[in-house]
Amino acid sequence: MHKVAVVVVCALVAIVSGVEVQLNHFEPQDIYAEPNCAIVKDHTRMFRDISDPTHYWICPEGQAKASYIQCPPNEAFMEKPQKCVPWEEWKWVEPYTK
Repeated sequence: MHKVAVVVVCALVAIVSGVEVQLNHFEPQDIYAEPNCAIVKDHTRMFRDISDPTHYWICPEGQAKASYIQCPPNEAFMEKPQKCVPWEEWKWVEPYTK
């Protein structure tokens, strides 16, 4: 009975870990270069430009090439809130790389 309980607990931990990994999963295009619009599913999503936080990329639906957008003056793009914020609010976030 003890072995069964250990197996069940291990299975639950694996499932919960898998859910967390899935929630934090990044598509291969998330390398902070121009996104491949052919595989983008969420056309409202903005993609960070790691080399220039004052810009971001978007893939408008039906458009093959991404648009490169500049934030307003004195603002930088934050990926998590999906918007440009004043420099005072901007924080560096370590980029995801494979």
